[in-house]
Amino acid sequence: MISQRVALWALGYGLLIWFEATLIIRWAGDLIFVPDSLAWGVGLFLLTAWLVFAVGWFFFYAFQTPPMERAGAAIVICAVGLIADAFTTLFIDRVFPDMTAGQERLFAAWLAWAYGIGLVSGVWPQHMPRVPA
Repeated sequence: MISQRVALWALGYGLLIWFEATLIIRWAGDLIFVPDSLAWGVGLFLLTAWLVFAVGWFFFYAFQTPPMERAGAAIVICAVGLIADAFTTLFIDRVFPDMTAGQERLFAAWLAWAYGIGLVSGVWPQHMPRVPA
């Protein structure tokens, strides 16, 4: 079970992360999603994994989230972004007007990767520095 306090903060945090990511991709999507470069793509996915774990750790640290509430918090944070990104992806031509078809495919794969890692961050690792054990 997740407390109402953690759930509300996770909801707001998820919206903030989604909004920031959407703005960055809108303004710098051409620099981020380069479909013709395998090395760049691998680097992007590895950096994303590290960044998503850092985002989760920061939330768990800032709100001193107990271990039993971390999975629920990760689900709420990711669910908010997934729901918002359903509309972002549906209206991708309007939200990201400069994306090519190759960039759109890479973006969709990257979204699935990032949200998957975000969900995992709620259950692994069990012991995090400066977070309640």
